Parts: sequence; structure tokens; C-alpha cells
Amino acid sequence: MKRIGISSLFLCTSLLFASKVAITIKVRGDVKLIPANTKIEKLLKPGTPLNDQDKILTSEKAFAAIMYLDDKTVVKVMGNSEMVIAGTRGKIGINKSIDIKYGKISANISSQGGKEFRIATPTSVASVKGTELSIVSDPVQGDSFILLEGLIEVTNTITGETMEVNEGETAVSTPDGSLDVRETTEEDLDEFVEAEAAAEGEIQELRFEVEDANGNIKEIIIQYQ
Repeated sequence: MKRIGISSLFLCTSLLFASKVAITIKVRGDVKLIPANTKIEKLLKPGTPLNDQDKILTSEKAFAAIMYLDDKTVVKVMGNSEMVIAGTRGKIGINKSIDIKYGKISANISSQGGKEFRIATPTSVASVKGTELSIVSDPVQGDSFILLEGLIEVTNTITGETMEVNEGETAVSTPDGSLDVRETTEEDLDEFVEAEAAAEGEIQELRFEVEDANGNIKEIIIQYQ
């Protein structure tokens, strides 16, 4: 009887996730989920399964990390960002893409085994087969694709110009149609390191007072993450 119960539970779990493409693995702060084909906002919680075309919105200093179910590709959404997660199941896995409306996103994309991972913004489209990168997207100022590892192809959708971006390079694509690839600077990296550190663990303060041997009161401030 126990074996039947466990098998039934496993079957139900498999069916539950059969139509899902990703799962939420971490949430910090105010993060909203708008399920596909609806306008209903829900609080996104860790463990929430995600469907194709689900929308994620993060408030200031918020953070969310999602993982695709087939190859454990992880996408991190920083504060003040909006992104639509997309994925369709095929014979060899999930065909993946993300549509960034605005904000800061980082991704650790597993090798796609011949498939492409598509990243779209209002200005650009990037084709990725497996890499680690960070993206800053602004509909007015344009996009920065900071490549930490691997190789990507970035296309400016205004002009159709396409350029390859290698490890250690940053592609800047703007709404006026320009596309430039340059060496990644410390400023490029610092901006993202600070944003991710703040999102992963906001600095907290613990304050208390102590009295020394002379009767003087001192305030002790301890900062921790």
C-alpha cells in the first residue's frame, strides 16, 4: 500500500510540473508574478513553478532567482526590473528565452546542446548557446551586455547590425541604432557587483549601548549581511 501511495505522489508531482518551464529558487523583497494571459498580480514566493510567458516584476532593492527545469540554467532579476520568462518544451529540452522590458538581469546559462537561448529587449536581441552574462536594459538609453564567460551574438533591432561579443567584452546597443563592442571596464563590473550584493543580502544594522568602566555610554553599531 505504501508503494502505491509513493508512486501516485510521484506521478502527481510529475504531472504538476509537466507544463512548467522553470521554478523560483529565491526571492527577496517585493516581487510580483503576473501569470501568463492574466493581469492578476501575485506575490512571488520561493518554490513557485513558472509557465511560459509568466511576467516577473521586482521593486527597488528586491531580487528573484529562477531556474529552468531541464538544465538548471539560472536567471537572476535585480531590483526595479520587469521580465517575461518564456520556454517551450521540445524533444531535447526546453527552448528558452527571456524578454526584458527594463532593469538588470544576470544569467548563468548552461550549454544548450545546439539550441539557442534568446534574450530580447526593446532595443536588442542576443543569441546565447551557453555562457554567463549580465544585462542592463533601459528603453531610453539602451542596453549593455556584459559577457563574463562564453560567446554571444548581439543584434541591434533598429538597424539589424549584429556583432559577436567575447569573454571580457561588453556590447552597448542603443535606440538610435548604434552597436559597439568594447573591453569591459571595472565600472561595468562594479555596477553589477553592487546591485547583486545588495539584492542577495541587504546590509542590516544592529545598534545597542554599553557602559564603559568610567560610566560613559557608548553606542555600538554592527553591520551585517
